[in-house]
Amino acid sequence: MDRVMFSKRKNIKYSYGVGRTEFVCLEINISQDSDFFNRVLTYAQRITPNLNKGAANTSKIRTDNIIEIDNKSGLIAELACEEMLSWLYGSDNVKKPSNMSSHNQIDIMIGGKTIEVRSSCVRNGIDFAIFAPDKNNNYDSYFDVIGPYSNGYKPGELVKDYYIRVLYEIDKKEFNSLFTEKYFKLFITGGATKDMMNDTMKYKIKHLIPAGGEVEIESNYRVIPLAKSLDAMEFFDILEKENLQLKKRNRIPWR
Repeated sequence: MDRVMFSKRKNIKYSYGVGRTEFVCLEINISQDSDFFNRVLTYAQRITPNLNKGAANTSKIRTDNIIEIDNKSGLIAELACEEMLSWLYGSDNVKKPSNMSSHNQIDIMIGGKTIEVRSSCVRNGIDFAIFAPDKNNNYDSYFDVIGPYSNGYKPGELVKDYYIRVLYEIDKKEFNSLFTEKYFKLFITGGATKDMMNDTMKYKIKHLIPAGGEVEIESNYRVIPLAKSLDAMEFFDILEKENLQLKKRNRIPWR
């Protein structure tokens, strides 16, 4: 897999009231010397001129440095997920729509199904992202799997078949320091399905603009708190059960 390495990470914490004590993430380490990593950087440089300067979560203008970070972090997340899915199920089953923009409505296609990838930087670490309670609701975790949006300016987007959540263990302002290490690390926490995003008992509404998203104004998003989402083990189990045509080429680390 061009020296892209996988390993398992299991977080065991008391649940802070969010309903679970164990959560399995897929840790991905990408060699800085790999052809894959160079391909990501080249692609990021090509689309940078097409990026808007609308801020994430505010109406402020983003600095060129933040635009570059949003660009790189989002693309690395998307392409790492594409590479990982291709390694597991074969590149013939996995496609990334070709578009010279960071605003793809569909990030990945797998077996005819749609997948959207959302990434964030977590200054306080993965344990915090999964288990720390939302200050407005102690029964929900602070970080979420982000789903479809709706607002008064554009019609709501179609619900994708799957949503994958990617986290970087670093303050966003320090993101570029990850490039100084031998291996660049990110975590796939798992995600959510279309059924979950359509279930009023599972999702809630948040008003935000995700970094690197196609929507440039604040919008209402359906989100599922991470602690209530599918962890990586659960996500891949469901993906395979719902897509029996996917034949695993390689083993996921925990199996």
